[in-house]
Amino acid sequence: MHIAVCDDNVADRKQTERLLGRESDSRIRTTGNLYIDSYGNVESLKQAPMKYDLFFIDMTESGPDGAETAALLRQMGVTSPIVLMISKIDYRRNETLPADIFFLEKPIKRAELTALLDKALSILESRPRTIELRDESKTLYLLPDRILYAVPEKNGVKVILTNEEEICHPGTMEDLGSILAPFEPFLLISGKYIININHVVSIKKRTVTMSNGTQLKAGFTEWKSLLSIVSGRGSRFLSD
Repeated sequence: MHIAVCDDNVADRKQTERLLGRESDSRIRTTGNLYIDSYGNVESLKQAPMKYDLFFIDMTESGPDGAETAALLRQMGVTSPIVLMISKIDYRRNETLPADIFFLEKPIKRAELTALLDKALSILESRPRTIELRDESKTLYLLPDRILYAVPEKNGVKVILTNEEEICHPGTMEDLGSILAPFEPFLLISGKYIININHVVSIKKRTVTMSNGTQLKAGFTEWKSLLSIVSGRGSRFLSD
């Protein structure tokens, strides 16, 4: 689990880090390590918030405060659990906060921290896995169904998304294939295409038609194999 601590009180921030470090040591053989990044201001936290599975926030000395920071993260698309730590500001009295925010009073009690981490892990285990894709200007975290197919181009791999969106992944088809391999809907065909079988509309005369109308050609072997896969015999990556 990757955790972000954002607290503008240096002493409190260090104490939260220490407590999380002890929790990490105690969980090595059970739920695994906790990887902790610490921030003293919101601007630094905003640089890459999507990589975190859990947030501990208390901002009281400078704006935005903890409640405003939590709202900002949700606006940015963060779905991970957020814990607001209560010190000078009692965030529980803020009626504008989303319902999925947790609270933890300072000074932090070990038992309450352990219970919150267990709850966060339970939420993460039930949350749909997303796929991290990058282009030159941004990082996207996508549910598998957002991706239709991918084709190689001069400067990387063009990934076609729903809603007529596309991004250029800076790598090879094999690189992208390794990212998508854990997700069942994706098939790599002869190094030419990666397709999402959930978006296949038809397979006729060695032509695969996708849900956006794009037609992709498959070799005879791949065509026959794809027919069997789409008909319900399981999914795997295809190659020459």
